[in-house]
Amino acid sequence: MRPPCIETVTALALLAVPAASAQQALVTRPLDSASVVRLHLVQGSRVEAELVTTFAPESGVIVYRPPFHRDCGVPRAVCQFRTPVTDVRAIEVPHGNHAGRGALIGAGVGGTFGLALGLAFAGQTCVAYPGFGGDYCTRSSAAVVPVTTLVGAALGAGLVALFGVGSPAWWPAP
Repeated sequence: MRPPCIETVTALALLAVPAASAQQALVTRPLDSASVVRLHLVQGSRVEAELVTTFAPESGVIVYRPPFHRDCGVPRAVCQFRTPVTDVRAIEVPHGNHAGRGALIGAGVGGTFGLALGLAFAGQTCVAYPGFGGDYCTRSSAAVVPVTTLVGAALGAGLVALFGVGSPAWWPAP
């Protein structure tokens, strides 16, 4: 008996897969005009935009313009783009920022540098005083290590959190 050929197996597998339905709606609730969104286009690029008209689940086209902080070369009132829904893979809306993540990263890096600095200074320090009969040695307190670690972590968290404030976090549109 002859084994089933690859074409037969492939054809049966394709028949078993249900037909793909129409493209799923990009949003479940309407997005108001003037909403800032990020469009993921089918061709692979991303576009940050401000909606000119309300976009609802049944809409067939997205009318948008660049966000307020970007210029498109013509007066803002006439700067509009129209993209069919079929050319958009996903829509995202801003939801907060990355300040918390930046603070955690900054605290880790700043704390590490603070620890290294504290360990470098927590040794014995000797200073030679000629004429006074030798060297004068002092021992730094062990408290310098946790203090420099905490100060480094606090400074790192604060500085890097400032960078995270300007970077919005994007979530899928509702």
